[in-house]
Amino acid sequence: MKSVFCAVFFLTLSAFARPEISIPGSVEISQRPLLRLSDIAIVSGGNEELLSLMESIVLREDARELLLSQHMESSEILGKVREALKSQDDLKKLNPSFKIPSQVKVSFSSAPISREEIERKIHNTLKARCNECDYKISVQSTPVPSQKQWELDFSQLSEKGGFLLPVRDGDNRQLKWISGTIRVSRLTPVPTRLILQGERVQPEDIRMVMTDVTYSKDGVLRMEDIQGQIAARSLPVGNAIWPSDLKREPAAKKGQVVKAMLGDENFEISVNMVAEDNGFIGDVIKVRNTETKKTLSGVVVDKGVVKLQ
Repeated sequence: MKSVFCAVFFLTLSAFARPEISIPGSVEISQRPLLRLSDIAIVSGGNEELLSLMESIVLREDARELLLSQHMESSEILGKVREALKSQDDLKKLNPSFKIPSQVKVSFSSAPISREEIERKIHNTLKARCNECDYKISVQSTPVPSQKQWELDFSQLSEKGGFLLPVRDGDNRQLKWISGTIRVSRLTPVPTRLILQGERVQPEDIRMVMTDVTYSKDGVLRMEDIQGQIAARSLPVGNAIWPSDLKREPAAKKGQVVKAMLGDENFEISVNMVAEDNGFIGDVIKVRNTETKKTLSGVVVDKGVVKLQ
């Protein structure tokens, strides 16, 4: 009967729910008395507000009781969740769905701070910043706090590469550090054929592939960022395309005949003029009337189109 109840609970919450909070069937936690939902949960599609609310949900005031039982029933966890949903309007608005096994095996780490717990929390924090990213977190070392009460400070956590995560130890707020590495992968455009230098990149020339961007110096491009751009160098099949691999083609070129427009949405006229400058969309360039020889300024609003000022 218990398993049926849990299934109904999930369906009711998850019909329109985002994000999702799930708890593994087996978790390792740090050696401290207070056990919060944030210590054992994995979040998908969440944000920093949800992580803060999860931190406020206390599952056990004294987790040391788990040294004997070594497990928690789903009914206990769901009871705490229901109480939080009733009392916290912000949590109710976020309306997360929950995936909780009928029984959660809980074990304490051999060290005061559990590496597995820290990796879960770092993963949740990073996914709140970039849900479409895939992260692999490896904690290399954890300090030994002088007290059981300590807090993590995620405000300066780097998003990739090596990291040092501050631990505020006890009431005196002494800083200690957790070290590790973060690898991140994102969907990145990759050529499906050899694109030669100077060629225009077309949508059919590329596909999006999950790529390790941990040590990439360039930003990551989206599909819409590269369409119509020009290859600054030859782009081999299967190699990720970075911003430095592309260059924009001016929407107006010096000496090109452009359509110059004047007026508003109620009345507008256009005339062919010659661009005196190169310009991308949004740039202000000079255009010359070939008949009157008069030069005017205008904003490039589309390819070969200038809005006169």
